[in-house]
Amino acid sequence: MGDRATFVFEQGDGDGVYLYGHWAGEGMMNTLAEAISKARPRWNDEGYATRIIISQIIGNDWTEETGWGITTYFCDSEHSVPVINFQTQTVRLIPKSWDTVFDISAEPKFVMGFEAFVNKFAKYLTTV
Repeated sequence: MGDRATFVFEQGDGDGVYLYGHWAGEGMMNTLAEAISKARPRWNDEGYATRIIISQIIGNDWTEETGWGITTYFCDSEHSVPVINFQTQTVRLIPKSWDTVFDISAEPKFVMGFEAFVNKFAKYLTTV
């Protein structure tokens, strides 16, 4: 059981940092949008921005033994997979199909710039 979701942080060299959340599926787009908003001052620095967003998504669960994982490869997801790219400042939503291996270069459901993504999916925006 669970509500598994994976977030991918596509790095400038083409590699990815994968954040897996066992219970992260519900509200995942809102959670990601709010985390991207918090990282706004560092959108041009993928190392810091990746850390800020991952920290925001995991929140108070850092001390838990289970629930979250960080890898350099795809683990699992019950949902389409958001791919965050700091060079293009975009989020692509890659469809996830149970009968195929995850392909980061697959045709996305959509591509949105960070501002548009935050404006569409964040429920609780604070002024910066």
